[in-house]
Amino acid sequence: MLGAERRKRLLHEVRAEGVAHVAELAERLDVSPSTIRRDLSALESQGLLNRTHGGAVAEANSSLEPDRPQRSGVAPWEKRALASAAVRHVAPDSTILVTGGTTTAAMVPLLGAVERLTVVTNSLHLAGELAQHEDISTVVLGGYLRHREMSLLGHLTRQALEELHVDEAFVGAYGITGGGISGAHVDEAETDRWLLSRVGRVTALVDGSKFGRSGPVRVAAADRIFRVITDASAPENDVRALRGAGVDVVRV
Repeated sequence: MLGAERRKRLLHEVRAEGVAHVAELAERLDVSPSTIRRDLSALESQGLLNRTHGGAVAEANSSLEPDRPQRSGVAPWEKRALASAAVRHVAPDSTILVTGGTTTAAMVPLLGAVERLTVVTNSLHLAGELAQHEDISTVVLGGYLRHREMSLLGHLTRQALEELHVDEAFVGAYGITGGGISGAHVDEAETDRWLLSRVGRVTALVDGSKFGRSGPVRVAAADRIFRVITDASAPENDVRALRGAGVDVVRV
């Protein structure tokens, strides 16, 4: 792993956890603790995190820190690349489900090119973005509000989807392994799991830094995932495992 890629992955790990320790980071990234310390010092000098004794904490005031806790840890152009690849698989006259997240949000400006499209979402953030596209029919699922993520969850969300037919779902993920995708927030992950169980196909948009991570709740097993769209940094072993489970893995 090149230094720049390693530091990007390192910053993502610290931001995702809020606080991280040198020994754990060294094990996750498969490098020496001294390498981690040097990288942390470099990131601190850029104002991206704060060093602590034995580790680091996220810099809450960093201009690069997304407002929502589900964050991809990749540059905007990389998110757009994943989103652009995903939109190429959206057919005219279809109904798709798009869950919340910074990478899935990058799909919205591109969806206007798809004719006669209906988008279903449980994200108020995405609903606001979709409201700017009058040619897109938008359906917002109800539920109780998770304020920090601006997502709607729970029984009412599930009940609303029962009334709809969805051709394909496009989702992000906290983590992905050969066994499938998982979430970090229990209530949100459980809602996403139920939603994805009711759609025809599931496409996950995940950058390479998400591979090998497992959240507390499995959102979709590998045999429920139709396609994974990722970047060139995705580990080859994990890619092979997903393909072996019948998942179409697209690298951009």
